[in-house]
This record gives sequence, C-alpha cells and structure tokens, in this order.
Amino acid sequence: MIACDGERCRLGGAVTVDSVGGLLRELEPHLRGGVAELDFSAVEAADSAALALIFSAMRTARQEGRALRCTGMPASFTILADLYGVSDLLQA
Repeated sequence: MIACDGERCRLGGAVTVDSVGGLLRELEPHLRGGVAELDFSAVEAADSAALALIFSAMRTARQEGRALRCTGMPASFTILADLYGVSDLLQA
C-alpha cells in the first residue's frame, strides 16, 4: 500500500520480494512528480527487497535532480543494510 500526499509517500503493509515490483511501479510516477520523502513507519513486514526499493527510488529521484529522504524505517531495514554493507548509502 502506498499513500502519497504532496512531497511525501507513506508505504504500509509488506515490502517484500512478493510486493516490491508492484510497489515500485506504483511509486515511480510519484517520484518523477516530485516526491521527496518515503515514510516507512506503517510497514509491517520487510525483507531485503525493501533495500532494493529504497535504492531504486533514490536513483529515480536523483535522475530527477532531487534527493530522497527515507523516514520511519523499521530496525530490520538498518540491520539488513548493515549485513549487506550498504548502511552508508541509506544516509545519502
């Protein structure tokens, strides 16, 4: 589930390998339209595909000349990022 309001999109439910493709397709027009923040505070379940979603979204925002903030990330996101050695990229 994605709910966008102005420059912020809030993701909810599961961000997993099963859902990330659809979430990215739904999110892309919002990223191209000026979204500057992804709020993950309503995410109930996530796996490593969540990191792929974040990095893809960051890349799309960068192509549009903007930075993307990620807020409300569950502890599992940071743990996965640490395991994969990409935690510094989440701060970019």
